[in-house]
Amino acid sequence: MKYSHRNELEERYFSMDIAALKQYDNGFTTAYDDGGDYELTIKLMDLFVICPRKRSRKQQYGRLVNFLASKGITLRIISRKRDKNN
Repeated sequence: MKYSHRNELEERYFSMDIAALKQYDNGFTTAYDDGGDYELTIKLMDLFVICPRKRSRKQQYGRLVNFLASKGITLRIISRKRDKNN
Protein backbone atom coordinates (compact mmCIF):
# COMPACT_ATOMS: atom_id res chain seq x y z
CA MET A 1 0.00 0.00 0.00
CA LYS A 2 2.86 2.40 0.62
CA TYR A 3 3.74 2.44 -3.08
CA SER A 4 0.22 3.38 -4.26
CA HIS A 5 0.01 6.10 -1.61
CA ARG A 6 3.36 7.49 -2.75
CA ASN A 7 2.20 7.38 -6.37
CA GLU A 8 -0.91 9.40 -5.45
CA LEU A 9 1.27 12.01 -3.75
CA GLU A 10 3.59 12.15 -6.76
CA GLU A 11 0.61 12.54 -9.07
CA ARG A 12 -0.60 15.55 -7.10
CA TYR A 13 2.93 16.97 -6.94
CA PHE A 14 3.31 16.75 -10.72
CA SER A 15 -0.26 17.72 -11.62
CA MET A 16 0.77 20.98 -13.32
CA ASP A 17 3.53 19.23 -15.28
CA ILE A 18 1.14 16.49 -16.38
CA ALA A 19 -1.48 19.01 -17.47
CA ALA A 20 1.14 20.94 -19.46
CA LEU A 21 2.47 17.78 -21.13
CA LYS A 22 -1.09 16.75 -22.02
CA GLN A 23 -1.55 20.07 -23.82
CA TYR A 24 1.81 19.62 -25.57
CA ASP A 25 1.34 16.06 -26.87
CA ASN A 26 -1.88 14.17 -27.66
CA GLY A 27 -0.12 10.80 -27.55
CA PHE A 28 1.01 11.56 -24.00
CA THR A 29 -2.58 12.40 -23.05
CA THR A 30 -3.91 9.12 -24.39
CA ALA A 31 -1.16 7.06 -22.77
CA TYR A 32 -1.47 8.80 -19.40
CA ASP A 33 -5.27 8.62 -19.27
CA ASP A 34 -5.60 5.08 -20.65
CA GLY A 35 -2.51 3.57 -19.04
CA GLY A 36 -0.67 2.61 -22.22
CA ASP A 37 3.05 2.59 -22.89
CA TYR A 38 4.42 5.67 -24.60
CA GLU A 39 7.72 7.41 -25.27
CA LEU A 40 7.91 11.19 -25.45
CA THR A 41 11.18 12.65 -26.70
CA ILE A 42 11.55 16.35 -26.02
CA LYS A 43 14.33 18.92 -26.07
CA LEU A 44 15.40 20.19 -22.66
CA MET A 45 14.71 23.80 -23.62
CA ASP A 46 11.16 22.93 -24.75
CA LEU A 47 10.51 20.99 -21.54
CA PHE A 48 11.88 23.89 -19.50
CA VAL A 49 9.27 26.18 -21.10
CA ILE A 50 6.44 23.67 -20.65
CA CYS A 51 7.40 22.52 -17.13
CA PRO A 52 9.56 25.26 -15.58
CA ARG A 53 12.18 24.50 -12.96
CA LYS A 54 14.74 26.65 -11.15
CA ARG A 55 17.46 25.60 -13.60
CA SER A 56 17.45 24.22 -17.12
CA ARG A 57 19.14 20.88 -16.42
CA LYS A 58 18.08 17.31 -17.09
CA GLN A 59 18.63 16.45 -13.42
CA GLN A 60 15.80 18.82 -12.47
CA TYR A 61 13.34 16.43 -14.14
CA GLY A 62 14.57 13.15 -12.67
CA ARG A 63 11.70 12.72 -10.24
CA LEU A 64 9.16 13.47 -13.00
CA VAL A 65 10.88 10.96 -15.32
CA ASN A 66 10.72 8.28 -12.59
CA PHE A 67 7.07 8.98 -11.84
CA LEU A 68 6.09 8.78 -15.51
CA ALA A 69 8.10 5.55 -15.88
CA SER A 70 5.92 4.02 -13.15
CA LYS A 71 2.96 4.84 -15.42
CA GLY A 72 4.60 3.19 -18.44
CA ILE A 73 5.62 6.49 -20.04
CA THR A 74 9.22 7.10 -21.03
CA LEU A 75 10.19 10.78 -20.99
CA ARG A 76 13.39 11.15 -23.01
CA ILE A 77 15.02 14.56 -22.60
CA ILE A 78 17.53 15.72 -25.19
CA SER A 79 20.12 18.23 -24.06
CA ARG A 80 22.24 20.22 -26.50
CA LYS A 81 25.43 19.79 -24.47
CA ARG A 82 25.43 16.06 -23.82
CA ASP A 83 23.30 14.60 -26.61
CA LYS A 84 24.87 16.21 -29.67
CA ASN A 85 25.58 12.83 -31.24
CA ASN A 86 21.99 11.55 -30.82
